Amino acid sequence: MASLQPVNEAVQMIKEYYIYIVLFVVALVLLAAFYYSKGIARPLLRINDATKRMTNLDFPEKITVQSKDEIGELANNINFLSTTLQSYIDQLQQDVEKERQLEQTRKDFIAGVSHELKTPLSIMKSCMAILQDGVAVEKKDHYFSAMENEVNRMDRLIADMLELAKYESGTYKIEMESFFIDELIRSVYNQLSLKVIDQEIEVNLNLQSIEVIANHDRMEQVITNFLSNAIQHTPDKGKIAVSTINEEEKVKVTVENEGIHIDEEQLDKIWDRFYQGEKTQRSKQGTGLGLAISKNILKLHDVPFGVFNTEIGVCFYFYLNKV
Repeated sequence: MASLQPVNEAVQMIKEYYIYIVLFVVALVLLAAFYYSKGIARPLLRINDATKRMTNLDFPEKITVQSKDEIGELANNINFLSTTLQSYIDQLQQDVEKERQLEQTRKDFIAGVSHELKTPLSIMKSCMAILQDGVAVEKKDHYFSAMENEVNRMDRLIADMLELAKYESGTYKIEMESFFIDELIRSVYNQLSLKVIDQEIEVNLNLQSIEVIANHDRMEQVITNFLSNAIQHTPDKGKIAVSTINEEEKVKVTVENEGIHIDEEQLDKIWDRFYQGEKTQRSKQGTGLGLAISKNILKLHDVPFGVFNTEIGVCFYFYLNKV
């Protein structure tokens, strides 16, 4: 036999605190529900915020969801979508920029040709008017020769403008090959030797046999432009020095000519198309595009280049990568 008094007292106590027990259990359930709902809602809110920003083409950082459930898979898919869209938009922007650059190149080409063709066309028009009027018949051959020179000048101008437009378009791909820079310089010098002899210019070739990586034809064009420019601006019986300087990973090519200095504020402008500078510096045979073409070729090679005044004249230089 046992007394039921303790049981009755326990039942009585439960009855007295029943409401508090129920409230405690309800509060515990609510806290647990709030905790788990926040755990589920937090990544959903991040996903929602990310998608809103994506609608404005603002691609945020990747959504960090560690769970392996459907929410985690959704976050991964949105991250992939964001990365893909961003790459497409970047590519589209590059294409638009290229198209804008091509359009600007076309405008510059038309403006440059239109401007530069005015002078030779005016000269030809004057010569034809003189020939038609029968004035100075004894100088007929002179006027025909003048018109022929202007036609040749226009032909060179258009060819140079087309080449410059090709380099500035941003679509030209340059192919590299290995060759010896000293052999190329000697070849170019031999082609221009008649001009050197006519002006009685002393040319010193200080060359080392160094193999470089570049585009052979384009570098021949650069060296021809630099050396022709030096010959044109060197006085008769002056001096020109062409050197190759061997450095750690590169070779430096310099073309220094004796002559008039370039104004310091003009040193950066001589690379612009149709640069004239002082009237005494203007080439009588050039189109004003040689240095602009050389600049674009050297930029395609991604090498340093420049010009500076020396004690006796002006020095042009550029670097090439060695093999």
